[in-house]
Amino acid sequence: MTDGEADESVTRRGFLLGSAGVVTAGAAGTAAAQESGTTTSGGEGSSNSSSGGGGGATKTVKVGPGGDLTFDPDKLPITPGTTVKFVWESNGHNVVPESQPEGAGWEGSGSASELFDSGHTYSHTFSTPGEYAYVCSPHKSAGMTGTITVGAAGGGSSEPAIPGNAKTLGLATSGALAFTLSLGYFFLKFGGDYGESIE
Repeated sequence: MTDGEADESVTRRGFLLGSAGVVTAGAAGTAAAQESGTTTSGGEGSSNSSSGGGGGATKTVKVGPGGDLTFDPDKLPITPGTTVKFVWESNGHNVVPESQPEGAGWEGSGSASELFDSGHTYSHTFSTPGEYAYVCSPHKSAGMTGTITVGAAGGGSSEPAIPGNAKTLGLATSGALAFTLSLGYFFLKFGGDYGESIE
């Protein structure tokens, strides 16, 4: 084996080791993107705050935001074990269940005649799957109604398990790495004067 062949062999090894490092880094980056990928839902002005915690996520529903006779959001899909926090942003409202799944036992923020003012909060953890309809009793005729839909565990949510942009990033990264490795292999195998000195 000549010195030129030894240098070429080392160059190939170096290339393969470097390529393996790039593939590993790319895979780690893709996995990190998939883990931290976030999606936002809700229209302008909606407050769907979610935080991981001991029992599950927490979602916020505004009661009478800006003095309007509405709940924001008025339709809320959640998974079992999610806590919904109702936050009063104007005076003279309540949250009274109108219908709910059998055995759910949700009592709302109080009796139909009991009203609360801005700054009041009320939380409830929804565990039983089904649809919960609720109203603000003095403003029901004005359309101040809402629904909470608790999906079945293990697939009731409409959100994908892995965000679409993370899947796209993973596919693009994998394709680029495969192309780079095949191009590098081709040049190392068939082209170039590697290890030979130019005089």
